[in-house]
Amino acid sequence: MEEIDDNEFYQQDFTTASEWEIFNARLEEQFHEWKLPFVETQENLDQNELSLCDWNIDRETVFFADSELVIARYCVLTPASSSSPDKSASLTTSDKSKSQICQAFKDLISLENNFCILDEKCDETSIHPIARWYGLRDFVVVYPTKKSITNESQIRILLSSVHIAVAESNCEVPVFVQVMEKRQNVFLGVCESRSTRLTFDIVHLASTPPTCKYLTGLLDMFKGKIGIPYLHPVTVSVRLTYTLNRFYSSSFNNQQNVDSRNEITSLPWGAPIDPVTEILLFCDWKQVAENVVLDSQNHSDFDAFLAPKWSIRARFQDSNEICYSLRECLSEYIQLNEKTHTLFDIFGDTFTLGGTSEANPLDLLTESKISKILPNFPSSKSYESKGQTSSKRSIDGPISEDVLTTMLYFMFPDAQPNSPHTYEVFDSENFDPMKIKSGPPNSLVHRLSILLAICNASYGGLRAVAQLWAEFTQEMRYRVENCIQIPG
Repeated sequence: MEEIDDNEFYQQDFTTASEWEIFNARLEEQFHEWKLPFVETQENLDQNELSLCDWNIDRETVFFADSELVIARYCVLTPASSSSPDKSASLTTSDKSKSQICQAFKDLISLENNFCILDEKCDETSIHPIARWYGLRDFVVVYPTKKSITNESQIRILLSSVHIAVAESNCEVPVFVQVMEKRQNVFLGVCESRSTRLTFDIVHLASTPPTCKYLTGLLDMFKGKIGIPYLHPVTVSVRLTYTLNRFYSSSFNNQQNVDSRNEITSLPWGAPIDPVTEILLFCDWKQVAENVVLDSQNHSDFDAFLAPKWSIRARFQDSNEICYSLRECLSEYIQLNEKTHTLFDIFGDTFTLGGTSEANPLDLLTESKISKILPNFPSSKSYESKGQTSSKRSIDGPISEDVLTTMLYFMFPDAQPNSPHTYEVFDSENFDPMKIKSGPPNSLVHRLSILLAICNASYGGLRAVAQLWAEFTQEMRYRVENCIQIPG
């Protein structure tokens, strides 16, 4: 009879670590790298501070059963935590257990952050749903990167791994596992401290049971979960939210009247469409005893008009999707730096110097346009007294004569009696020669920049800018040549 060699048979080596054991060890290793067993207990947060603080998010990628998972730690950046991040590492586990309580338990019973007032945004810097629901300032979330975890067996295995890692590492920071579809925000977790274990469970229902639509049914379910007789009344906090996202009033109208005198000298502002997408009204009752209010199917004391606190919030469209008038105006104005056109390129032959042979051609360069349209200007009177008004150069541009007059009055208010746009009195004591080339607020350069941006946005683009610039330089040249004071 032929002998069979035992070496030909496969022998299972039970001393080799399985994928599950490797995953558990990786969780424990990551908890120790983040020093979660040595987290110190901090002071209670102020009202709504949890939603106003910045969050620090640390992530590590692990693999288990051909699935890519992310271990993320969410921690609030408070002055106490940022000033000495490694101070807690010097404490041992025994010293910590004698000197402080679990931070998670302290945050759960805190009432200062029951209702966070900020929006739940999509970016990473916003507050996490777990922080909004439980008021936790430090927690760990294990979630898949691609396919959601919907298999019940896989969910149980992950929760078992989390329980083992938390127990072996003495981690007192709550650890959650995100299961089901990501849009459902279902997080199952655990938190252990000394001999106490706290389990976080979430049930996602397709519809609300009739007994859970009112406070009476919720209190009955809450007392049934406790399992022991509770004699004192339960304290509850209630928030009613009313949403308005359909506006049936007249259509949004933010069109600027560019022909008015104020709009000619003011930068455009506002939005072409209504930026408000939703208005939310919150009615809050905080820390109310159950024997004081009644909320059942037959009667409810939670009337919005009787709420002790109201708060309102507006949600806006994405700023990148709305082209605001001021941003569009300034962006187009900055793009003028790339233009290399001259006045002759823009106006052509209309900008060619003309006049009679008896006139000095250089006088045309220093002639003021304002002397023609503004008879009250000092430069106009001085120019006309010399009998030089016969040779006038006119530039045909998109800006009308009335609008151009208003703009020139805005830059040179000394030509108009009782002008509303006068400059401030020059203070020689505070004069800084280092800023001689700058444009202080309400100065001539500042007003010119505003008018150039307005011309580019509302009066014809580059051609309007060139027209105003030609008239401005002509007046400035005339004032310099004739020793007339330049305001602003």
